Amino acid sequence: MRLPVYRSNIVFVISEADAIRKLEQVLRRVDARLVLDKPSVRYMAEPFAGVEYGLRLGSARALLFMPEADLVSPEWETRLFKRLEAAKRYLETFPQDRLTRR
Repeated sequence: MRLPVYRSNIVFVISEADAIRKLEQVLRRVDARLVLDKPSVRYMAEPFAGVEYGLRLGSARALLFMPEADLVSPEWETRLFKRLEAAKRYLETFPQDRLTRR
């Protein structure tokens, strides 16, 4: 059983480090081109508990939210996979930078 972590008066059920580990683990299965922006990962308690994180696919970037319930659920891998697949489809709608570096 995981004990909550306290920071001031906010209770964190999942640490940012655990959230990063889980997101990266599932991202590799969704698409190796998806990149997690680790410095952007932060726990949010209001208005809903969860983790805000940045995700990149090529030159497309988005700041997204993962509910804490999905991260701590016994089915967390399935839940994250579905949400990250949807995030990938969203990022694919943005035009990609077609310039190549030489």
